[in-house]
Amino acid sequence: MHKLAKILLFLLIIGCGADSGSKIITSSGEIDPNTGNGNNGGNGGGGDDSIPDLTVELISYYNDDTASFSTVFGSYTRSFIVHTPPNYDPNNGPLPLLFVLHGYTGEAPVIRNYSGFDSIADEENFIVVYVQGVTDVTNTTGWNVNVVATFNDVDDVGLFAALIKHFKGNYNIANDKIFSTGMSLGGFMSYRLACELDEINSIGSVTGSMAVYYNCVPPNQKSIIHFHGTSDTVVPYNGNAWSYNVENAHSFWVNYNNCQNQSEVTVPDFNGDGVYSTQLISYDCDGSREVILYTMQNEGHTWFKKEWGHDIDTSRLIWEFFKDK
Repeated sequence: MHKLAKILLFLLIIGCGADSGSKIITSSGEIDPNTGNGNNGGNGGGGDDSIPDLTVELISYYNDDTASFSTVFGSYTRSFIVHTPPNYDPNNGPLPLLFVLHGYTGEAPVIRNYSGFDSIADEENFIVVYVQGVTDVTNTTGWNVNVVATFNDVDDVGLFAALIKHFKGNYNIANDKIFSTGMSLGGFMSYRLACELDEINSIGSVTGSMAVYYNCVPPNQKSIIHFHGTSDTVVPYNGNAWSYNVENAHSFWVNYNNCQNQSEVTVPDFNGDGVYSTQLISYDCDGSREVILYTMQNEGHTWFKKEWGHDIDTSRLIWEFFKDK
């Protein structure tokens, strides 16, 4: 039997004991209208008892260690891909959990492919979950981060609170090792999770920022790593009417974490183009937090990979940052 099939069977057994707040999902995606699941517009707070249990259905396998699932939350059917490291056994020690979020118009399978977090999870022994954003009235995918108005009725924060509860209850998750990272609008969403969910330990953003029209009031201190190209024309490095200046976003978390010291180092010119980027590190923060900004000189709106001709490997740097937090 597939390893993930065993996990799914375990989830179904657990699900049989779920309270009446769980929705019943059929293979057609229909739900029982007499049950509740999801809270549109909520912030996902208030403790586990206020967070709905998810009823999760297997969609398909990618391989023995990877499968896609669906659930219903609020008014939407949501899907996500789960990858567990080889020989994952929930009876062994707890593992970190990493959410990876695609950008505007993106898809979870696509960011799974280009980010390469599956192989890193296999090496470093953590669980990675690629969550799919909803599709709006324009048939475009994205997240509710106070940037794209067509997603404003989607309770994405509530979904992630429910997903965290689901993974904590049905996998063996290290409660203090829950992370999120994302590309572009997925980076904005990761920032929003840092601003609202205390269980998010740290976040990473690649070409995303914080939304100008969103008031961030974090529940606790977080470590932040951010990568941004100075020539990004989609989410400008210097900000615009709806997006924070990247350095101002860095300063927000430096101040919130009460960081006392800063240093800036030059990123090695791996691709040999004579252009040097920088890494700004803010440290000596409360709770041993760190805030790091990679300013990628002359780079645009992209996920940075050495095999694509960049000076850094974003995914590996993100995990190296997270693993000691």
